[in-house]
Amino acid sequence: MMLSLGLATLATGWVPRAVAVAGSLPATGGFLLLVFVESIGAPAWAGRLSPFAHLAPVPLTGADWTATLVMAGLAAIMTVGGAVGYQRRDLQG
Repeated sequence: MMLSLGLATLATGWVPRAVAVAGSLPATGGFLLLVFVESIGAPAWAGRLSPFAHLAPVPLTGADWTATLVMAGLAAIMTVGGAVGYQRRDLQG
């Protein structure tokens, strides 16, 4: 998932100790949030916080290109932010 890669890259640049948690958050947290919201009958807005709520069930239906492009754009922004943070870090010891 591109959001996981983007967030992991962002964490690498700014908070290296949080890479594992940050990288797994969109995939694991998003899936669990969607499952819990559907299981307990939480409000619909809570379910829309999960990235999985915005993806179309391909190939049953056509792809939701708007949601796909928004998530790809967010992933690209996080990747650039992580690269900037990585360049700013003092790696010389």
